[in-house]
Amino acid sequence: MQEQEYLMISTSTEMVRLREENVVCITSDGNYSKICAIGGRSFLVASQLGQVEQMIAAQLHSSYGFFVRIGRGLIINMRYLCYINITKQQLLLMDASGRQYEQKASREALIQLKGITEKGTSNG
Repeated sequence: MQEQEYLMISTSTEMVRLREENVVCITSDGNYSKICAIGGRSFLVASQLGQVEQMIAAQLHSSYGFFVRIGRGLIINMRYLCYINITKQQLLLMDASGRQYEQKASREALIQLKGITEKGTSNG
């Protein structure tokens, strides 16, 4: 049985610890990052998105490949990718309960994500 992996983001005044499969996406908000978790709960932490990306790489060894940075302001958990609309610059993530998490991204980022996703599923 595979051991559970946790993403832990800790600053001088706060700590967020979530199982990796409970992280839907992480968005940039200036010098802060907003972690969207399963069930709609979100956490605003005082870490830039680049710092969070480094924490994911360091902490989530076997699950690191599920997390993809989309453009400058978004990291998504590929497990929850449901819909990409390049024209509308829309990205939809959906958890197992059907809860939807809509995000905006640049056309270029969505084209790249669509290509990565199609390439990944064509190897089956």
